[in-house]
Amino acid sequence: MSDAMDDAKIREALAECEREQIHIPGIIQPIGYLLGVEPRSGEVLYASANCAALFRQDDTNIMGRTVRDLLGAEIWHACLNTLASADSPDRRQFAGVWQNGEAAWAVHMTHCAGRLVLEIEDASETPSSSPEMLLQQAQLVSQIQTCTDEQSLFRLTVRLLRHLTGFDRVMIYRLDAFGHGEVLAEERRAGLESFEGLHFPKWDIPKQARDIMSRVPLRLIANIADDPVPILQATADLPPLDISLAQLRGVSKVHLQYLRNMGSDATMTLSVVLDGDLWGIISFHHMQPKVSSPEIRQMLADAFLPVFCLKLNQIRDRTSLTLARKINGLQTDIQAKLDKKTEIEEVLEGLGQQLCEALNITGLAIISGARTHTYGQTPSEAALAALVQAPPNATGTLYTTDALRDAFPDHRDGFGGLGGALVIHGPHDRRLAFFRPVIEQSVAWAGNPTKALHQVDGNARLEPRGSFATYLESIEGQSEPWSPEDQHLAQLLWPLLNAAERQAFMNDLSRQQMLMIGELNHRVRNILTLIESVSRQARRSNSSLESYSKALEARIKALAAAHDLGAGSALPSVSVRKIIELENTPYGDDAGSQLSITGPDFYIRADLAPTFTLAIHELMTNAVKYGALSTASGRIAVALAETEAGMELTWVESGGPPVVKPDVVGFGSILITQAIAYELGGSSDLDYAPSGVRAHLTIPHKMLDAKPDRDEIKAAVADETITNIPAPLRNGIILILEDNFVIANGIAEDLKTIGFPNSEIVARAEEALDYIGIESPALGLLDINLGGGQTSIEVARKLAEKQVPFVFVSGYGELADLPADLDGRQVLTKPASREDLIKALAKLVP
Repeated sequence: MSDAMDDAKIREALAECEREQIHIPGIIQPIGYLLGVEPRSGEVLYASANCAALFRQDDTNIMGRTVRDLLGAEIWHACLNTLASADSPDRRQFAGVWQNGEAAWAVHMTHCAGRLVLEIEDASETPSSSPEMLLQQAQLVSQIQTCTDEQSLFRLTVRLLRHLTGFDRVMIYRLDAFGHGEVLAEERRAGLESFEGLHFPKWDIPKQARDIMSRVPLRLIANIADDPVPILQATADLPPLDISLAQLRGVSKVHLQYLRNMGSDATMTLSVVLDGDLWGIISFHHMQPKVSSPEIRQMLADAFLPVFCLKLNQIRDRTSLTLARKINGLQTDIQAKLDKKTEIEEVLEGLGQQLCEALNITGLAIISGARTHTYGQTPSEAALAALVQAPPNATGTLYTTDALRDAFPDHRDGFGGLGGALVIHGPHDRRLAFFRPVIEQSVAWAGNPTKALHQVDGNARLEPRGSFATYLESIEGQSEPWSPEDQHLAQLLWPLLNAAERQAFMNDLSRQQMLMIGELNHRVRNILTLIESVSRQARRSNSSLESYSKALEARIKALAAAHDLGAGSALPSVSVRKIIELENTPYGDDAGSQLSITGPDFYIRADLAPTFTLAIHELMTNAVKYGALSTASGRIAVALAETEAGMELTWVESGGPPVVKPDVVGFGSILITQAIAYELGGSSDLDYAPSGVRAHLTIPHKMLDAKPDRDEIKAAVADETITNIPAPLRNGIILILEDNFVIANGIAEDLKTIGFPNSEIVARAEEALDYIGIESPALGLLDINLGGGQTSIEVARKLAEKQVPFVFVSGYGELADLPADLDGRQVLTKPASREDLIKALAKLVP
């Protein structure tokens, strides 16, 4: 049989195992008696077959009787009171002691699937309220309260519980995220083989059993050799009785065989549930049949177990507090670096080691849209891209794996020595990824975890392993697993590193803003020189005042056109040849004979066109002021060529005055030599040859795009209005919430030109809310962040409630954090151009 067939049959057997309806086994253990009762009338609808002997009745006489008849009015009254007052209706409750002659019987009740289930057991031992039982309970509680860490708590607990119950073996067994278990602490009788430190595969406790464990605090199996007692029912049409919560619940044959192979004749388990999830179990084993008294079991389930869980939670909370303090320290360090306008790379370089130590990682990556920042050991670009797109594998926003190569087989080589990753998915396409290395590890299993199969009624069933001797399995290509504590710490780190990346990005924006201010100042200083040069050239080629005036006007318009192209484009790509021609138009003669462009045309991405245009503008400006275009005989030859790397542009000036290399490098030269490399990832070289300036620029393929089609060109040059505006919108009021009047008034003027003549401008959120309470605007334009720490969020919610469409405007643009109920709304970046308004409002117009 092939491995694939083996895997398929194992999956089939696991599915068959998990389909077993262990909550309705139809049997109980013979250590007690069970009744299934209609809760309103108390009528007996189900009874274990041994009840006939207990009540000295035959089976038919028990069915249809009431609890009051069989157990007395006092027990029935206690059942009703318990049912009415129980804070947890599905919890097993003590209903009282039934005296039957000289014999005393403890009665417990549960409420499950619309039935009352009564369990009746011998209570001839010391009652639970005796001083001895209370003393044992107090000693247990006081002892575990002295523990300060998990290991000391586990060690002390197994010793105390073995001493109290007399079981041969007591273990604390923790479940991991996949359902596998590990024995963390053990106390055992001398001569027994130790299970401490061993792992148990998840199929040892099937999913439906884990589900019941999370609801039932205690489970008892008194004797694996006992013959089970069937549950009888009053009529054949009754459904099987659900006894999930009953301690007398019968046992699956597979589980009995499992215990037999393990060498245990009796077991008991306490379910450790933290924050609603099954954390693990406290497992008791005895090599001979053993029944713990109802009083001991009640004390363990109702008194000890809650205190143990509370103490374990306290220790975990203390660990979380220590982590929180560590996070606070990191937060202080991160903020201190950001206050100095530090790059995110510098933050990671300075604090990366602390982050790695805090989370036991060797690398991390922060991904925000197209920006990626890394520290330490990280995957290749392609492997990282695949990883961060993987959806969360648990409720929430986390994706975790300790086997990267298996999870992403197409990128095995891209992970290098990394074995595990934890990825946090944030809003606006942001991700934070932590990485752990491959570690050499062996897992010690209690017996070979490979499951044996056998056929039952034509179905593959799992067969319990026959030996629990230590079995070492070598694990390759995996990292240390991500514990719940690791995941919690990662989520604490996320807002810090996310804020750091955003702040660093804003710092970067601030630096870019300073660059643009420098460029603006540079252009302002140049504007008079340019106008003078344009005027001189126009005068040189025109003899009359009228022709000179027309030529000057045409060239100033051409200068404006070149500026508009440099400021951005509505097209997806812009012609390189067109950029050069437009930049030359204000300075060349009517025929443009001073400029020649050879080679194929290229199309640069529209978002990158402004930077490229700036570089061409500086070359052209320098040619006008000092070079080839400062004389009528000068020439500029531009050659475009395609290379393996991308586009190559060669600029050669000739025929102008002799060139002298400047002593001081000006802003324009810096922009030419640095902008192409910094913004476009290309290269630039500027040579001040005596015969004329030469420049050599390269632009990589990824910065270029295809030529836009005719529909895109037609859409880009369309009239700047929105057509077919419905009359209610055209005549309605556009609410503009903006605390800066100049900006608000500019938006109102732009709205008029594109078909929305009526606007209402307000500066504060409360004014907007008052206005909405009286009037119903047609559309809304809302600045997110207003003066005095206000926001427009409540105004947006009010508009949404009234089904009024609106658009946010923010200085942060797409970086603006919106609450979940408003996430996905349009956000315009200030300053919003007329084109931006057209596009945004066109989406709102039906």
